[in-house]
Amino acid sequence: MKKIRRPVVFLLFFLLTPGLWAQNPQDLLRSFTRNFAIASLDVKIQIIEDAGNTGSTEMGPLYRQAIDYVLTNCTLVDTDQRFRQLAILAVDQMKASGYTEGKYSIWKLFDTDNETGVRISCLNALGSLARGDQEIIEYLNVWLGHQNTVFQSGKVPDVYVISAAVRALGELGDRSSFPVLFRTMTIGYTDDISRSAREGLFSLGGELKDNLTGILKDSDLEEKKLALQMSLETDRLDDNAKAEIAQFALDVGLHTAAVDNPSRQIARDIRYLAAVALTERRWSSATDLAIEHFDTVLLEYDRGMTDRRRVVEAVNCLGAMETHEAAVRLTQYLVLLNAYTERRQEFDNIIVLAVVENLGRLGDKTAFDDLLYAQYLSYSSGIKKAAREALDKLSW
Repeated sequence: MKKIRRPVVFLLFFLLTPGLWAQNPQDLLRSFTRNFAIASLDVKIQIIEDAGNTGSTEMGPLYRQAIDYVLTNCTLVDTDQRFRQLAILAVDQMKASGYTEGKYSIWKLFDTDNETGVRISCLNALGSLARGDQEIIEYLNVWLGHQNTVFQSGKVPDVYVISAAVRALGELGDRSSFPVLFRTMTIGYTDDISRSAREGLFSLGGELKDNLTGILKDSDLEEKKLALQMSLETDRLDDNAKAEIAQFALDVGLHTAAVDNPSRQIARDIRYLAAVALTERRWSSATDLAIEHFDTVLLEYDRGMTDRRRVVEAVNCLGAMETHEAAVRLTQYLVLLNAYTERRQEFDNIIVLAVVENLGRLGDKTAFDDLLYAQYLSYSSGIKKAAREALDKLSW
């Protein structure tokens, strides 16, 4: 009879005596690791499978041994797919056992072998095993950032691995991943990747408000705009947080240098979005910025760079500030409008009406003289009626 090799005898023995698995996990581990070292490649695969079937959480060192064996023989991987079979099996078993000490071997395997299945398996494992490991998290952040750059250059990276990386960073939950996940969400990958990146953003540590403010502070204008939109749309921020983000965004839109017309338009869009958000929340702490925005919109309107709607929005924003400073600025503008009208220079009645109505909302007596004077000018009956109503609302 042909003699059966020792590793197979070992396997058969333990298959027939499953009770030993639970009773002697350390002895079993020693036997597995010893036999793995002397086994052929096919038997090594069988050993890892059998170790996983024990259900023991003590087999982590064996799985790391298997991954290190593949790394040692990395030059043979492309010519013998059994190495990758072994690697994926060991990585998956290491994840299942929760053996965090093996995470650096998995990281090295990911960095060494660019085959899709191997990398996906590594990322799935690192998502749970590398939590709190800043070195690995930073590596994955940089790696995904590089893939984003490749994608934006017109090349198509491995989207299956990108998707796995996004999920892994979401599981790792470190706030340092927010910028790279945000960019991944916005640059035009598949819907699945964009959705996973968005879900990942909401699972990260740190305050969501602070994370989104970081995008407004450090990213390009297009991402700043998207961050503001995301802030205003999400139900995970209360109105105060949204107002604070909108105030920061208005500052960004006013003071970010834009080098070309598309960038200038994005900066304007940021201001317009922020101003409406601040109006809705009557965020008086943004008064100085609201005044600066109003002045900027008037200049843009005079130059034909924006339309009446934006002027009215800027007027409404000042009216929502409920501060004396806002009333002073709108009153100054009414003085100018009155002067235009007195000289028979036509001006948009809708803008004039918005100014008068918002002075009434502010109810500041600084507007009394000029609201009163407006009734003597050749305004429409609707504007004169609004001026009278505004006078009645002034506080003394």
